[in-house]
Amino acid sequence: MHSRLLRTASIIPLLLVIASCSKQDQGSLQKPEAEEPGSPPNIALSVARGVAFNYAYQFSLPDQRIAAAQEAHAGACEKLGLDRCRITGMSYHVDDSEQVTAELDLKLDPAIARQFGKSAEQVVRGSDGKLVRLDIGSSDEGAVIDQASRQRQDDSARVGQLKAELEKTEPGSKARADVLGQLQAAEQQQAGQQRMIEASQAALAVTPMTFHYYGHGAVPGFRTNPLHDAWVTFLTTVVGLVRILLQALAILLPFVLLLTAIVALWRSRLLRPVRGWFKAPPPTDE
Repeated sequence: MHSRLLRTASIIPLLLVIASCSKQDQGSLQKPEAEEPGSPPNIALSVARGVAFNYAYQFSLPDQRIAAAQEAHAGACEKLGLDRCRITGMSYHVDDSEQVTAELDLKLDPAIARQFGKSAEQVVRGSDGKLVRLDIGSSDEGAVIDQASRQRQDDSARVGQLKAELEKTEPGSKARADVLGQLQAAEQQQAGQQRMIEASQAALAVTPMTFHYYGHGAVPGFRTNPLHDAWVTFLTTVVGLVRILLQALAILLPFVLLLTAIVALWRSRLLRPVRGWFKAPPPTDE
């Protein structure tokens, strides 16, 4: 009896530990909060150590609001300072139909890139726009650095070995020339690995981010403004008709002027005898 009670008492703490772990697991898998419609998934990228990311946002908003949104994004970057954000490119274009497209290229501190993109999206939403596409690219620069570092160590050991062999050769000998050639090749390969490491470190130091802005006209539900399109079509038709009339006039006017000149000359006094000769009755045979 006592042994049964002891076994039961020893199991109770184990059950309590399992229950607490189960509650913690349930707490870690909480129901996700409802996001605003059109928002991108809220996925943390900080766990990807050694991975360089690049962001490309595509925004759609009224044409007349694009310039202000672009200026707001550029101003937010300037406030962060050159160490944390730099503007590397900017464009603003209005086509023949007054459609606006723009682009802003940035390079950000990786620690603030994701939050900066979210803030930029909020600026667009405040301008009656929305995010239509978000592309996040990446490259595993950490793996490149690890591989290049190992190769550089091997090249460094090879260089040390060749230098030791070089000291044992005689000046001007063929063996010395062969060792020198191998040493130069090993040093070049070592320098190449170093440049690869530096390039990957530079890629990890900054995060490129591009904002594409596309206008959708002033009337919701239309890619362009239908009233503006109708007015442009009307003007195009009128201009086309006027062009056809002017071309027809340019072709016919010389003939009209020539015919008028001929008629005026025919009725002039100079050709009166000729007109009389044509009007004279033909002679009759008696």
